[in-house]
Amino acid sequence: MSEALAGSSTILPRPGQQRIPRIRVATAPRPAELGTRYLALLSALAVLVGLTFKSELLAPSQVWQATAILCVLVTAGLLFLHARNATPGWLSLDHYVSPVLAIVAASGFSLAVAPDWRVHALAMFMMGAVIYTSSYVDLCRGIGRTFPLHRFLRDASTFVSLLALFYLVLQSNLPDILRFSWIFAVALFSGYRSFRLATQKEGIALLAAFLTAGTVAFGAFGMVTYLNNQGSAYIAVVLAFAWYAWQGLTVHTLADSLNWRIVFEYGLFAVICVYLIVLAILTGRAL
Repeated sequence: MSEALAGSSTILPRPGQQRIPRIRVATAPRPAELGTRYLALLSALAVLVGLTFKSELLAPSQVWQATAILCVLVTAGLLFLHARNATPGWLSLDHYVSPVLAIVAASGFSLAVAPDWRVHALAMFMMGAVIYTSSYVDLCRGIGRTFPLHRFLRDASTFVSLLALFYLVLQSNLPDILRFSWIFAVALFSGYRSFRLATQKEGIALLAAFLTAGTVAFGAFGMVTYLNNQGSAYIAVVLAFAWYAWQGLTVHTLADSLNWRIVFEYGLFAVICVYLIVLAILTGRAL
């Protein structure tokens, strides 16, 4: 009897009372959230568009124009993703820095040093992997599903683009002032993305990124000047390691999570950088 009363749409009255209808409140439909399938589709479309850059129909200047258009399209797609999911701080630049750097690095790499379609295709697939990985970490952080592996994926995706861009800039024929300016800009944006993990204050993140970029640019000037016998790849690796060590220690300092294990981990990269520099000076020849 009680089950029948509970399942009815009206409340049965007592004798002599009127029947009171049960009011059903309609709830507004919740918008569907976008997730990994949308992100995978966006990354795949970026790879497909990037594969067309290695075409005889496109001049080098047109390739860079197409690269700029692809950066705008991918950024717009990620903006829609984070806005639809109401990701906290979705207007912050750190969500979009790594994909843009990956697109520029892949285009420059395939245009400058890729002799055939196989190397070009590898660069574009790496670009798609970086876009997906970095954005996936941001997506998980926005919905509150973070794991220790996510920090490694975030740093790794940033480091790959950083290393590729350092190499491209160092082996280019640009004047030194432009090369050092590009190195400063790449280190600045990459560092800003990392420091946003440690602080929500834009000013502190920008200041830490500025100091990191200045240190890396100064190191690039010294190595290009005094280690001119070394190849671009060698100097790029040393600069990337130096950037990783400096930003890692700074991130943990800002997050108040610095301990002896962290100091040993990032200090090891600093020791490797010093060793590579000393080795290059002592040998006096290209390694």
